[in-house]
Amino acid sequence: MESGSVRDVTDRLKLWSVQREQGLARVEWDSAFTRRDVVDQLRFALEGTGTALVEIELAPGEAAEQTLADLLEKLRAAHRSVVSITGIEWAFPEHGNRLDTLIALSFQRETLASFPVRQIWWVPSSLTERFILAVPDLDSWFQLRLHLTEVPAHPPQPEPVQGRTVSVDEARFLAWRFWERQDAARQQNIPEQRIWLELAAPAVDALIAAGLIIEANAILAGVNVESATLEPGEPERLAATERAAGLLSQQGQFSRARQLQESVLVRRVQLFGDDHPDSLLSMNNLASIFRAQGDYIGARVLQQRVLEARIRLLGEEHVDTLVSMNDLAITMSALGDYAGARKLQERVLEARLRLSGEENLETIVSMSNLALTLKRLGDYTGAVRLQERALKASASVLSDDHPSALKSMSNLAEILTAQGEYDGARLLHERVLNVRNRVLGEEHPDTLISLNNLAAVLAEQRDYTSARRLHERALEVRKRVLGTEHPDTLGSMNNLASALRAEGELDEARQLQERVIEISARKLGDEHPNTIASVNNLAWTLRAQGDLEGSRRLQERVLEVTTRILGEKHPDALTALNNLALLLFETGNRNEAIRLVQKALSGQCEVLGESNPDTRATANLLKRLEAQ
Repeated sequence: MESGSVRDVTDRLKLWSVQREQGLARVEWDSAFTRRDVVDQLRFALEGTGTALVEIELAPGEAAEQTLADLLEKLRAAHRSVVSITGIEWAFPEHGNRLDTLIALSFQRETLASFPVRQIWWVPSSLTERFILAVPDLDSWFQLRLHLTEVPAHPPQPEPVQGRTVSVDEARFLAWRFWERQDAARQQNIPEQRIWLELAAPAVDALIAAGLIIEANAILAGVNVESATLEPGEPERLAATERAAGLLSQQGQFSRARQLQESVLVRRVQLFGDDHPDSLLSMNNLASIFRAQGDYIGARVLQQRVLEARIRLLGEEHVDTLVSMNDLAITMSALGDYAGARKLQERVLEARLRLSGEENLETIVSMSNLALTLKRLGDYTGAVRLQERALKASASVLSDDHPSALKSMSNLAEILTAQGEYDGARLLHERVLNVRNRVLGEEHPDTLISLNNLAAVLAEQRDYTSARRLHERALEVRKRVLGTEHPDTLGSMNNLASALRAEGELDEARQLQERVIEISARKLGDEHPNTIASVNNLAWTLRAQGDLEGSRRLQERVLEVTTRILGEKHPDALTALNNLALLLFETGNRNEAIRLVQKALSGQCEVLGESNPDTRATANLLKRLEAQ
């Protein structure tokens, strides 16, 4: 066993803890990751002896007397336990002599040693020499001195909060911790990378998950992400950089996120090679950013490389391989290859059922994903059957307010909407909205998605006034929480404009849509899918105003960009053909309109199949135009 390794330090701490009823041990550490490993493994090892492990973190920036008083109180409460004490590097007063806290602890060394607890003091390597020189009397009381030298070659990614419920209170506590500690940390010359990894990143991650984007931006503005994360060759810094890229992407800062993620990928390939798990993870994360930017083809190329490597190295049923299959299926759907996406998702579901059974969270998610693809293919019966099966399974293993259970319910509502069963869809959306309001709060991103979903069903039921009110409410929250130029805010503006158009408020709808296009083009690019969708929406408003020529020019632009980027057989390109054909017909160009609809129908028969609802709708449109 290598001296200074996680296993060595854990075993020696366990032996010391078992042999003594009280005392002090000091562990110098080089890596926060391996320090966490030791604490977790020691806790598990002590459980077998009936001994509890209590963790105490010293508060930052307090007066020395207050720090000591708080510590003594917690030690008294930890009677006969093993106590892990961290945060000595933060526990200096914000003003005054940085050694005050250490000196105060030294004066109370006899009191500290008298408690019937075993204390493990974690001291970072950067502070050890100062600790020993400043308070040699205190240091002499440590019965055990160890040095945790192991540093992980490939540190694990910190557990993201995305995908689990995060309350506003939890997120704001982490933000408060960042603001409380950052100045004290910098005064002590704590590296920016540690400030980012241990304070800023967890706070930003939680704030984003709780929908508090402006507050997350405030923290990012206070941290130089690049200087905090970019230092080639240090695995922990690469992990921190990748975390930063993911957070920036969630905020819609795709260009900056892409630069950071590309730097991580290049460095990991240099260090470990193309097929290393960390390199493949970075490649997959970069593909996600490509997809968010609308570069679906680039995302597909990267995801195919990752999937091929994982199948070759791990096998077809490894959990990472299944994740890659699902990621590629999502991108293939975005590219309009619904049949290809279906094949991949069926493979994933078959593997999940075989490995984990039906009443398993990952299996439930896989069923929901496949159900949505079936909906896009027009197989509403199969989609409803599969989604109801997912809901039944989730009822057995998940609470009613679990995010995955609510997502399954929302997906079923979407399928019912596509079928025209608006009453059933409305009831489901209302139920999901009520639960998310109660559990997550009115400002949470998932709650706002439910607002928009319900508004969409109300619009289908021609209750435009109620739909407008919901869209206005969602927009007001998103402006306040996300800012006026966040992609989700622009989505709410588009939704509200559509509601205004439905109510006949055409001038107001047009102004709103023109503003969305200006911001979207500037932030995301002229040819981003979101921008092109906004151009299409404006074209319909111009048509409603009687500006058929202006509408035609916009529809031609939508068709040209969509065909060039996604291909002429993409479902969106085929829809654009139909939209342009309607305008041409209304302006008297009947023959060209019929030609475009015939082309759209041929493409839909090939890509979607003759029984698909969109294909049937196009066939009916062609009959109407030919009859006139």
